[in-house]
Amino acid sequence: MKPRQKALLISLMVLMLFTGPVSAGDPDAPSSRYMGAPAKLGEAPNGATINGEVLTELPKTAWVDGPEIEKPVKDVYVLGGYLISASVVVDTDKGLIVFDTGDTKEDGEKLLKAIRSFSKKPIKAFVYLHSHYVFGTGVMAEGDKDVMVIAHPDMNKVVARNMASGGAPAYFPEIGPVLTARALLQFNAYLPKEGPDAWYSPTNIKIGELAYLPVTHPVQDGEVLDVLGEKMQFFTKYGTDDKVHVTVWFPERKMVVENMLWNTPPNMYTTRGDLFRDAREWYQGVKLVRDLRPEVLVGAAHRPIIGKEKIQDTLNAYLDGISFVLDQTLRGILGGYGPEDLRHMVRMPEYLAKDPYNFESYGELSFQPPAIYYYAIGWYNNDAATLFRPSPTEEAERLVNLIGGRTKVLEAAQQAYEEKEYAWAAQLVNYLYKLDPGDKEARFFKAKVLRQLGYLATGANARSHLLSQALALEGKVTIPRLIPPRPEVISGEPETFVEYFRVRIDPKKSGDTDKVLLFAFQGDHKTVGLHIRRAVAEYLDDPDAHYKPADVTLSLSGEAWAKIYLSRATVEELVKSGEVTVKQGTPKDAGHLIGLFDKYRPHKAVLVAPHLHD
Repeated sequence: MKPRQKALLISLMVLMLFTGPVSAGDPDAPSSRYMGAPAKLGEAPNGATINGEVLTELPKTAWVDGPEIEKPVKDVYVLGGYLISASVVVDTDKGLIVFDTGDTKEDGEKLLKAIRSFSKKPIKAFVYLHSHYVFGTGVMAEGDKDVMVIAHPDMNKVVARNMASGGAPAYFPEIGPVLTARALLQFNAYLPKEGPDAWYSPTNIKIGELAYLPVTHPVQDGEVLDVLGEKMQFFTKYGTDDKVHVTVWFPERKMVVENMLWNTPPNMYTTRGDLFRDAREWYQGVKLVRDLRPEVLVGAAHRPIIGKEKIQDTLNAYLDGISFVLDQTLRGILGGYGPEDLRHMVRMPEYLAKDPYNFESYGELSFQPPAIYYYAIGWYNNDAATLFRPSPTEEAERLVNLIGGRTKVLEAAQQAYEEKEYAWAAQLVNYLYKLDPGDKEARFFKAKVLRQLGYLATGANARSHLLSQALALEGKVTIPRLIPPRPEVISGEPETFVEYFRVRIDPKKSGDTDKVLLFAFQGDHKTVGLHIRRAVAEYLDDPDAHYKPADVTLSLSGEAWAKIYLSRATVEELVKSGEVTVKQGTPKDAGHLIGLFDKYRPHKAVLVAPHLHD
């Protein structure tokens, strides 16, 4: 047999192994609690109606009843429940070492007040475990200009990029404002503090002034430093939800400070959308911590754990949870299953699911296999019948007619609701909503279904999306389509936002246009342009090198460009006010070209901190 034939035969034999589902079960049983499987609801102290498991499981690993200061071992304090993450303090003879400082200046003030309840020593060193909780440092340093700030060597660059961006981190930064809006939805910004629809788990987003202190001591992977008399080894190779992590080993204390273990399974996919998170890298980071064999484990995302064997057992269960989800997803792909199949088929076995750190209190596991599939293969599920599909509206229209019309569909949805098949009820009523978003009966019934799904959800991300959208359907809150970048961000890097502007061109308006529009920015900024070539706007970083000369040139400040970019003023208005000068062409010409691009019309303008985490 030839090598190629042998390889093909082996491949076919491997595929033949995968003839059944990834997880076996009763085919007649409900597929999940969202389709009628038994589930008990409970009431949180703030009145939130929530899956009862959350009330019993989450407190085992996280701070849910308000701020706590834990002292797991001598001279080590863990400040949990003050903000989304925890802050760790190590008390030395020479001063305090603080790990992570919160999302905002206000967070820093809260943490400093808490620290002063047990120590009056000055904070002499800060360690940033990753880029999300680093914005209270300026307050906590109390004016000490010689304070050490230790972090990953790329930390300053990442923070500067995030603070200057037009929205939440995105693979295509042009769509950052959409991810920002979705992040507000994910982090409970539209849910009340009390009552049945209230948010419960500590993931409420914070908006406010930032107090970042740049890194003064970047560390390399494996580097050892003496910090205030403490021997500390830093590991920077692996990350979780960003790529500038630091894990810290105190060899003399047998203690690790980290952000690798969370109080929930790793969030490999976040409902706001984000850069791909590689389970393999997260796995290696947790494995690193395990193999250090610590006796004390403290971190930003879980209660302290004491004891070598307990820590090892916890980390092994966490590692096996990561491996199971990734490997069974890949196994399912080898077996020919598509992303929607895998969403329902990859279920943790009971022995892993019962570990408190594998409880799905943040994201839910069903979100992860499709994300892995799309990253590995793309959207096509290898079923040729799905290559060309009717549009969502066409599908809704035909299915509604097939079922017997609007009344029949609504009746079927209501019956599914009564039978607690909420996921099916949501799908059915969504066909009616798709055909007529103004249908009040459909809107309110959809809200009713989403609310029940939200109450059943264990994952905070799912709960927030479901309940927030239910409130929006009822007209109780307004959820923006996108969050515009702040004017000062645009004016700080106007050239970048000229490039982003290109994606807003309207092909129907631009028609046969073939014009070059230049922006001669004042001050330290340069001249850049857009070549509007029919349906496309090509960004010109160096207009002098472009083959076509300018047709219209504007002289303006970054602040004036921010007003145009955000559709807060027209070119003609800014010319009249003296903020824009047309050096080539006419104001009417300039206004016409700008008018070929979509206006910024978010449903609601909300200012948000430029850094967003998960």
